[in-house]
Amino acid sequence: MQQEFSIDPQSRAVSAPRIDSAPMSADAVAERLEHLGGLPLKQALPMLLLELSRLREARMDAEERVELMQALKRPVLKAAASLPKPTPGSRTALRAAEGMTLEQRLIHMMIGNLRQTLYDYDRAQGSRLVEDDGRRVWLLQQVFRFFVRQMRYAVDWERPWPVHTWQDLHDLFVYLVVRGSVPLDSAFTVAVFDDEFDAAVEYKRLLLLGLVDGLTQRRAQTDAYFHLLKRWAADSSLVEPEKAMGRQDVIAVQVTQDAPPQLVRGKLTISFRGWVLRPAEGCVSFIAQMRRSGRVSAAAGGGAEAALEAGAAQRQI
Repeated sequence: MQQEFSIDPQSRAVSAPRIDSAPMSADAVAERLEHLGGLPLKQALPMLLLELSRLREARMDAEERVELMQALKRPVLKAAASLPKPTPGSRTALRAAEGMTLEQRLIHMMIGNLRQTLYDYDRAQGSRLVEDDGRRVWLLQQVFRFFVRQMRYAVDWERPWPVHTWQDLHDLFVYLVVRGSVPLDSAFTVAVFDDEFDAAVEYKRLLLLGLVDGLTQRRAQTDAYFHLLKRWAADSSLVEPEKAMGRQDVIAVQVTQDAPPQLVRGKLTISFRGWVLRPAEGCVSFIAQMRRSGRVSAAAGGGAEAALEAGAAQRQI
C-alpha cells in the first residue's frame, strides 16, 4: 500500500528563508523560488503554498502579478508532479485542508491566483479588449490548463471534486461572456485543428469531461477519451434554456451550482441561469458504447444513453 505523504512542520525551518513576512515583489519571489528549487519536497512544498497564499492577499501592480504567476508556474507543476498519487478511492492518503489532497490544494490555490490575476489585469486595461494581448492570452490558457489538471486528477484517482471547482469554472466563463471575450453563439464552431486558444471550446471540453464522468459512474479514466474532448467540444453547443423549452431530456449547465452538467429528465418547463449543453454525437456514442460494453452497470442512471441519443438527434434548436 502506498505510504501517506505528510508535511513535517519542523521541516519548514530547515535551510529555508522566512517568507511569512518577506517582501512580495517579482524579484523577491523569484529569488525565493530559486532557493526552494534546491530543497526536498517536504521542505519546499509548505513554503510554496505560503507564497501562493500570500500572493492572493498582496497588493501590487497587475503586470507584476502576471510576472509572479509566470515565475510560479514551473515550481508548482514540478511540485505537483513530485507528489505521490493516492490509492484510487482512498479516504486517508494525501490529506490536506478542506478534504483535498495536497496536490489538489496546490492546484486549487494556483487556479485562484490565476483568476485573480486575470481580473486585476482586465481592470488595469479598462474597457480595452485586445485579442492578441499576449499576457491575457497566457493567463487564460494557464487557468484552463490548471482546471484540466484538477478535474482529470479527481477522475483518474477517484477523488471528490474540490469544493467550488465547478462554481469557479462557471464563474470564470460567465465573466468572459459578459466581458465580451467569448462570442457565445450556438452556430459558432471553431475548427478542431485550430491551434489558437478558444475559451468556449476549453469550457465545453471540461463540461463534457464532467458529463462523461457522471454518466459513466466514474468507470473510465480520462486517458480513454481525453484526446477526443476537443473534437467533441468543437461539435457541441451551448444554448440559452429558453431556446430549449419543451425539449425532452436536456443537459443542464446551471452556473449557480457547484456541479458539472446534469441530465434533466422529462421536458424542460422551467428556465434557469446557465445553458443547455447539446453534446456532440461522438460524445454520446462513447457513453453509449461504454454502457453496452458492460463497463457501466445497467442500473446506473438507467436509460441515460437513450436520452442522450434522443437529444443528439435534436441538436438543431
